Amino acid sequence: MKAIAANFTLGRRNDRVVLRPADGTEEITVRLAWVRPVQGRGGEISFLDEHKHEVALLPGLHCLDPVSRRIAEDELAKRYFIPRIVRVVRTDAHFGNRYWTVVTEIGDRRFVIKDPFRSITWVTRDHMIIRDTLGNRYEINPFSGLDPFSQNEVMKII
Repeated sequence: MKAIAANFTLGRRNDRVVLRPADGTEEITVRLAWVRPVQGRGGEISFLDEHKHEVALLPGLHCLDPVSRRIAEDELAKRYFIPRIVRVVRTDAHFGNRYWTVVTEIGDRRFVIKDPFRSITWVTRDHMIIRDTLGNRYEINPFSGLDPFSQNEVMKII
């Protein structure tokens, strides 16, 4: 892989990330996003301004200097934190809504999804990502690793 150096550095101003162009022009407050968030983590990174316009695109974190890379890694980890479901306690369906009570690696959670076809993404046959009505994401990986009761609870409402 050919190393491409970024023509900017990243810094922090309060709780925001700023992109500082190498040519000395004005710094820009940015948000970082994986270009392919479900399957492309570790690949291309998009830097978006406050209007969600892309101001930079890099093929990977390897293009950043060590300080900028650490800032990018921290921001991406926060943005794409997805708790892993380790047990499904209960699921229920009422009037088109699917209610979940689960145990994640960070504790118990309750959430709702509306349309399983839009709310559940199968990354592989054994890995799913669930987006609830509030935009929170959860992951079941591997699905085959869930106990039989949990697997049945999931299958009855998807």
